[in-house]
Amino acid sequence: MTILRNEQPVGTITIRPLPDDVMEVDPVVLANMKARLSGNDHLHVYDRTDRTIDELAIQKEKQKLKRIFGSCYQIYDAFSSLNNINSTKQELELEKVDRKLLADYSFVKSREENVDELDFYASFLFGKDLVTKKVRILRHRELIRQQPVFQPIIDDYCGKHFDILKIGQEVIQMNPELTKLFKERKLVAMFDRFLAEFYGTEI
Repeated sequence: MTILRNEQPVGTITIRPLPDDVMEVDPVVLANMKARLSGNDHLHVYDRTDRTIDELAIQKEKQKLKRIFGSCYQIYDAFSSLNNINSTKQELELEKVDRKLLADYSFVKSREENVDELDFYASFLFGKDLVTKKVRILRHRELIRQQPVFQPIIDDYCGKHFDILKIGQEVIQMNPELTKLFKERKLVAMFDRFLAEFYGTEI
């Protein structure tokens, strides 16, 4: 005699397919896909690198920088000569500005493009467009064309994130023309004039 319980005979084995495992999807991937589907620029989506940035620490650094730079003009002037650059570096050290943190943050904001420290400060403090080093060089192409001796310095500068334009000892040693100018004690004065045009005005 068969006894039915809940319309199933006793001893009946019911085979039910288990649900497929739900794969964990990275929130960044989901956000990017949603942005694409909605037609938004997915490059602006908050990415994994952004989430590692301590926003409170960033705001603290902004307050320190505001004690040094009161306007965009002051930023451009601060980097427009070797003497000004040395003074600015001292002020940044006195305020204990975490330039490493700001360099990392600017790399995120520039979507992993190399930017100049000066241009980051102008954007970070005063809302200027954050231009890349490639753009800055492009906008000064006539100045660079007129001073081809500085092309090795420009090349070195372009490949380094957050570094300002500077003459490294290695670059001088590797370039005979720069070495000659250095030995003749002409290089510093020439480079100072170049800095005044490269940094002295807003691009």
